Amino acid sequence: MDKNNSKPALLQALGFWDSVAIAVGIVIGVGIFRVPAEVAQYLTSPELIIFVWFLGGLISLIGASCYAELSSSIPETGGDYVYLSKSYGPLMGFLYGWTSLLVLRTGSIAAISFIFAEYLLSFLALDAGLVKVTAIAAVALLSFVNILGLRQGKTLQNISTIAKVLTLLAIIILGIFSGKGDISNFTPLTFLGGTEGLISLLGLALIPVLWTYGGWHEGTYVTGETRNAQRVLPRALIVGTLIITVLYILLNLVYIYLMPAAEIAQTNLIASNVMHVLFGAPAQKMVEALVVISAFGAINGMIITSGRITYALGKDHPIFQYLGRVGPRFSTPARSIVINGLWTVVLIIWGTFTRLLFFTGVLMWLYFGLIVIGIYVLRRKYPNLDRPYKVWGYPFIPFIFILACAWLVINTVRIYPFQSVVGILLALSGIPVYFISRKLVR
Repeated sequence: MDKNNSKPALLQALGFWDSVAIAVGIVIGVGIFRVPAEVAQYLTSPELIIFVWFLGGLISLIGASCYAELSSSIPETGGDYVYLSKSYGPLMGFLYGWTSLLVLRTGSIAAISFIFAEYLLSFLALDAGLVKVTAIAAVALLSFVNILGLRQGKTLQNISTIAKVLTLLAIIILGIFSGKGDISNFTPLTFLGGTEGLISLLGLALIPVLWTYGGWHEGTYVTGETRNAQRVLPRALIVGTLIITVLYILLNLVYIYLMPAAEIAQTNLIASNVMHVLFGAPAQKMVEALVVISAFGAINGMIITSGRITYALGKDHPIFQYLGRVGPRFSTPARSIVINGLWTVVLIIWGTFTRLLFFTGVLMWLYFGLIVIGIYVLRRKYPNLDRPYKVWGYPFIPFIFILACAWLVINTVRIYPFQSVVGILLALSGIPVYFISRKLVR
């Protein structure tokens, strides 16, 4: 309970390593087991492949540093929703919360649930026709666990994160010391496309790489439930991103050591092929188990954070005030978790993995850019705001991240114009809902 009144309040149950586990657990989902093949299709040189994964990690680290300043100066539950509201006013925050509920967060949970279900059914040798039922069951189970309390959710998240990190480390160590690779796989190939062609291909490869890095900022959504958040979260954001970057680069080095880049480009099941090289055919089950664990942890982490965005939306806007309350028994935003879970189930019933993902990209990078621009806005609006952490290299370092976001938005619209327009229109559909909410206040 809140000491100042009788209303239930969120519990501060998260520490430094809990916040790191949320970020690492969500980021290391399934992308690292699929995306390397796409990257190798664009970049034939092993050195360029490693470089683009390093570049993706560097951009993510700059973003984490920017978010570290925001989380230390605005230690409130809601993350992106809160930062946009403080920077640009309640309309922008509302649009983000609206889009997250309709598309960004619930759509991502539904998409990952499909992957979890497919691999789990394959691992157990069950009927593939049960994919949607299994995906719905996973969302229902993890939503229920997180309604029971943040401690239960964080414990599950910590265990799954430790399991997947240890498994990745095992693949890296076994791959390096197996002696089954070929150091000549790192021999650079001559790139014939010229500088302009190289930049274009690096840009195309960077899109799936940054998608694989996505989620390093997730800890900011539970700021209000983090102990000493102003000091803990900045460190957790940066440490989590560094851990992910090191693991991704090492894993790609192992991939290339065991398989030539040209061969990597021909398979979407890179992790399965690598395990086959190391241990033979039975290793397929090991990969399936790893993907199941990774997807399970990613779903759980996103359920933890997504409920907090809708909770923050409900606290600020009367039309959603039913969702802005904490359950008196377990001190969790149970109503928000339930509504996110129900809408996720609707999307699972309606959609497919591809359908759920095609219109999210442009919105994700558009919001990222606006949030980091908000650092300049907030420093001007609130010059005396307490900032325990300030982004290094201001004003130049945040500007690099903003340029990267702008480039990704433009590139996404250029390559996927129809999908991008659909996503933007869904976001804008929240404008009339916002003004209806304003009338309710009057």
